[in-house]
Amino acid sequence: MRILRLLGVTLGFAAAALPMRASAQPLAPPDSATYVVFEYGTPVGNERSAFQNYGDSIVVSSETKRQFLDEKGGRHQYSKTMVLVVDARDLGLLRYVSGQKFDGSSITRGLIPGDTAMTYYRELDGAGSADRVVQPPGRLFVMDSQMFALFDVLCRSLVGKRFTTRRVQMLALQPDSLATPLATVTAAAEDTLQLGRLRITARHYTLEDPSARFDLWADRQGRLLRLTHDPSGLRVERVPDQVVAPAAARKRTPMRAKTSAPPRRPAHGAGG
Repeated sequence: MRILRLLGVTLGFAAAALPMRASAQPLAPPDSATYVVFEYGTPVGNERSAFQNYGDSIVVSSETKRQFLDEKGGRHQYSKTMVLVVDARDLGLLRYVSGQKFDGSSITRGLIPGDTAMTYYRELDGAGSADRVVQPPGRLFVMDSQMFALFDVLCRSLVGKRFTTRRVQMLALQPDSLATPLATVTAAAEDTLQLGRLRITARHYTLEDPSARFDLWADRQGRLLRLTHDPSGLRVERVPDQVVAPAAARKRTPMRAKTSAPPRRPAHGAGG
């Protein structure tokens, strides 16, 4: 059974969650950002995201692009987009869908939460399945491979909260399944980051679940400024509006895969 027939047209998810308004126009200009993705200091891709406030809900859209090189020097384009709809009051999950294109295949994944159960669906090249699973309690935060704007959403949810550690319920979209780890966010001391020509005071957090640990830095508005995952050499940095992205980053320098051809598929741990 085709997923789009079962659950409706993908692009309708965001509209269905918006408040009833004739024009359905955002209340304010979108808060947009560009993130440069580095691996061991080399820029390998970028992600462009935007937040749009529709009153009762916020729509977060994002697109990431990069290249992979196989052992023979062949270039393989990778792209992924996502649309996340959250409650404007607490950034709680309302809808999520992502679409990935890589190595001749396309994958669509999505989540539709309910009261006590939620639907997780996956479609590979036009065919797939959907599962109805028990929904974890509380606010839900999505993690999906290569979509770093999802960490931005988590950081914004922490603004104005005083804590040393707190638990957050994650929904991690795996290659063939949905994991629901309970992660821990720890607030560390404030740091001063150098981003381009700017020095910015940032709040430092660590995010840890049974499989990975990330370090996050956000400004006072909760906007993600930097993310690192030391074991993989991953670093993601927001490009300040006042700073032009470095030429090397704009070229999206491709990453050489560490395994033999065919090229290594994008890691699902980094970014979800």
